[in-house]
Amino acid sequence: MKLTVGGILCIGILCWISTNNISYGHITDDYCWRDYDGVAPSDALRGGTDRTGRPIYIGQALYDKKLIPGKIHENATEIHIEFFNVHVINESLKILCTQHPEKFEWVKTKHDEILDMKDKHIFEGGYEKGVTTYIGRAISHGEMTVGKVICWVDRCIRLTTIEDGVWYDHDEFEILTYNAGVYDNEPVPEAAAITEETEDGPSPLAYISLVAITALLIVIVVLLVRRC
Repeated sequence: MKLTVGGILCIGILCWISTNNISYGHITDDYCWRDYDGVAPSDALRGGTDRTGRPIYIGQALYDKKLIPGKIHENATEIHIEFFNVHVINESLKILCTQHPEKFEWVKTKHDEILDMKDKHIFEGGYEKGVTTYIGRAISHGEMTVGKVICWVDRCIRLTTIEDGVWYDHDEFEILTYNAGVYDNEPVPEAAAITEETEDGPSPLAYISLVAITALLIVIVVLLVRRC
């Protein structure tokens, strides 16, 4: 009876392995908002450059129960945001980070063309009730600077940025988009390489793995036979 149960169990496992594709796939957490304390993490996404060529990063701050994106200069302890005025905030800050910057793209647009960008996934960079908050950038006063773009269901306003404590609007700018399907520079995890199927079928490593598991199960069956 033990042999019968063991044999059925082994056959069941083999059938499950052969009919199911165990694939770890690509990591879905391609980006995150990390706490910012004045030092940019090594994977912080650069949004622009200042007048001296130093990086400007994409930040986010909590203000008046809203998450508002803005710019963070290298080694700065504060973020510059716009919400009906210029605000400089130095607490509860976040900075956009990613291990896959190739998935992000800056696309040229105008404020009245954003809603027609049906072929792009525009990256949402904040939260305000009743609107959608995007991240844009433009050249202003010698900097490629970062700011926010607000859209309703039927219209969007111009990109707003801050330079030297002054709020500026931009009709033409670049908006940040995100493409989860881009893996040009991404190393494939070892587990995924073993089990991931190609368009033509399982990879050779997948077959090797399956054979090894099968051999192990055969040994288990033999041991069960000897016990009978």
